[in-house]
Amino acid sequence: MAEKHAIFIDIDGTLIGGSFRVPKENIDTLRRAQEAGHKVFINTGRSWGNIPEDLRRAISFADGIVCGNGCHLILGGREYYKKFIPVKTLKKIIDYIEDYPEIWCVFEGENELFGKEDLKKTRGDMDEKIPIVSAEHFEKNHADRGIEVVAMGRTLPADFEKVFEGELNVFRLETYADCVAYDCSKAKGMLEAMKWAGVDAAHTIAIGDSENDRSMLEIAGTAVVMGNAPDEIKKIADFVTLSNKEAGVAYAVKHLLFKE
Repeated sequence: MAEKHAIFIDIDGTLIGGSFRVPKENIDTLRRAQEAGHKVFINTGRSWGNIPEDLRRAISFADGIVCGNGCHLILGGREYYKKFIPVKTLKKIIDYIEDYPEIWCVFEGENELFGKEDLKKTRGDMDEKIPIVSAEHFEKNHADRGIEVVAMGRTLPADFEKVFEGELNVFRLETYADCVAYDCSKAKGMLEAMKWAGVDAAHTIAIGDSENDRSMLEIAGTAVVMGNAPDEIKKIADFVTLSNKEAGVAYAVKHLLFKE
């Protein structure tokens, strides 16, 4: 792999270790890749507003950040693209979950987080989240906030995708689901970043661990799957690296780019 590459890296279960910190080895190796002329992009399911400040600082070295499963791109330190979930769809979600008190729901905004009013009953982390009282209350008070992701769990009803067909792109993970505007995905964000960087698919490396990483893994020239990933995701890997707790990102980059 002597040619210059673009590397796309998931955050949760991939870049960060077990303590929700980015292992120093990952940072050092990615910076080394940049010094060698490669581009480094973060490609996360988290909205920009759901990336804690200390984690933002840790990933600030990246050439670009793809947030919210491809609905928000920050490239070269500048806003490049944003697509929020329409307010009418957000209201429909609020009305829908009224019949499912066991489902927790978090609206991940560009700058803040909103939680189902009774979130403490289902997740226990309502602190620092603005309560969602009703669809009408949300529209009246928060319609301009810009919601990138709706995270819901633990398990969504079987008809959820059908109810929101053409409105949402739904990524079901093991214990929750990420919902974004219907035409957004990590692959779409990756393609936009590739155009910006002038890199073709053959010279991309995608590193991830879960179902919402599938789209970017499938279009990458080299799909790297973490050792802690489910077996179904490992099936699409070109290379299975170490786990996130073992700095698997650094291990993969050293192996693929530096032949170590």
